[in-house]
Amino acid sequence: MTKRDLFVLIIKLFGLYMIANSLFNWITFNFSFAMRNIDLFSILWMVIALAIMVGLFVLLIFKSHKLVNLLKLDKNFDDERVEIGNLNPSSIVKLALIIIGGLMIINNIPVFLSQILFAFKRDSMGTEFHPNDYYNFIASGIKVLVGTLILTNYSALSKRLKLKEKTDNLHQ
Repeated sequence: MTKRDLFVLIIKLFGLYMIANSLFNWITFNFSFAMRNIDLFSILWMVIALAIMVGLFVLLIFKSHKLVNLLKLDKNFDDERVEIGNLNPSSIVKLALIIIGGLMIINNIPVFLSQILFAFKRDSMGTEFHPNDYYNFIASGIKVLVGTLILTNYSALSKRLKLKEKTDNLHQ
């Protein structure tokens, strides 16, 4: 299996995970929120949010090759082929960082979008934010940002983690 095939497979699995996560968590939560106060803004928000989720799904499932090219996921590896049984520690760390970054993004985009909706709804109704709302909004935004940074800088992080590992071995 080539590196490219492996990353395309991983991205498609992220897409399937995202659609399952969205169906069972995000859509039902936002639908119940919109049904409490049916107005044009709630309906518009549901349509926009649904379009974003469908767009992400299409991108992850049907455009995964272009996503691999855009993020340059198949670069910075020693070999062209990935032998699952013979992964070196550096490749395992890179793969783990890609999986962690992807899961952070996929798990927190729905929460972040929901918190944006809540902010608009509270602003339009003139009510104050509760401290938990600030926490959820900021926490989910930071998680999406950190996941994106991990996913786009996995190679540099892998080198940094490997460097730390070498210095730990020197001190022992």
